[in-house]
Amino acid sequence: MGFASAALVVSNAAAQTRPAGSASAPRPSPAFTQLTDDGCCTQPFFSADGHHVLFLDKPTATAPVGIWSVAVDAPLSPPTLFTERLGPFSRDLSLALDLQNGQTVIERLRDGKRWTVNNGGRPVIFSLDSKRIVWTVLQEVGGFDVRRAQIYVADVDGRNARRVATRFGGGPLGWLPDSKHLLIGGRANHNDPGPTLSVLNVDTGALRDLVAVERLRGASISPDGRMLAYFVAQARDASQNGMYLLDLTHPSPVPQRLNFFGAFRWRDARRLLYIPLRPGAPGDELWQLDVATGRTERLIAADAGSPFKIANGDWDVARDGSKLVFLSARDRNLWLVTLP
Repeated sequence: MGFASAALVVSNAAAQTRPAGSASAPRPSPAFTQLTDDGCCTQPFFSADGHHVLFLDKPTATAPVGIWSVAVDAPLSPPTLFTERLGPFSRDLSLALDLQNGQTVIERLRDGKRWTVNNGGRPVIFSLDSKRIVWTVLQEVGGFDVRRAQIYVADVDGRNARRVATRFGGGPLGWLPDSKHLLIGGRANHNDPGPTLSVLNVDTGALRDLVAVERLRGASISPDGRMLAYFVAQARDASQNGMYLLDLTHPSPVPQRLNFFGAFRWRDARRLLYIPLRPGAPGDELWQLDVATGRTERLIAADAGSPFKIANGDWDVARDGSKLVFLSARDRNLWLVTLP
């Protein structure tokens, strides 16, 4: 694969380069549709079918705090209450996590059935098929970069709980789409020189080390589980700081350094959307990277007259990649973009 300004970076290895990917001619910016008014909400995200945008809000003085919803085909319509549970939620929005009174409670939203997971009141991460959960038992003393983290997996009802790995200064970073592999990071042993990124099969215990990487942040797995986007910040070796892609399927993957730094979301298995960090710009820009070819394309240009200036990193992409929603810093309303 070729990428713009592609510099392959491996810990303790010399950088390599590949030919840069080309950029497409810029498109005209797409139209924006205002979804809410009078200022609102935070943390917008799409329903699984992409027909609704959900968000955290208390729309009136008498309304409850909760997750509210507006239909994308009925902009500026009054929001409806989805649930008073604040999440986090399973990917299909069927389950909600509720930490209360030192207990971990999971609620099935369609009928309100609730059950307690015996894990000491710790937060869990749902697998993508909503059938499993993972959590971490973290050592209470010591530096965060060396604390022991015991990783546990169980069925979503809390049964069959078992420890699947121990890491120091790390933990689980996310489920792969098959819901039987976990991406984990950290030191395998307390005295290891640095952390390692690995893929763990929670059924067999098989572990595949990928790459040594320090201060990995923002890990985001592509929808097909083949690629990982992430950034490195405040590394001891400052030359390692930056944005990266990693092929999770390669037997000896090499991190691919990208030529931007900013926010990013997967549009689909092949395309990564990103918003470069450009302080002082009149607005935000949205770019798209084809991770197979390295081709980049600007989808939305920076414009002082556009609502596209995102507040607090609050934006989301529909599951089918067709739409983007964001909270505008201009007016504190939610806006919808149909992507080209």
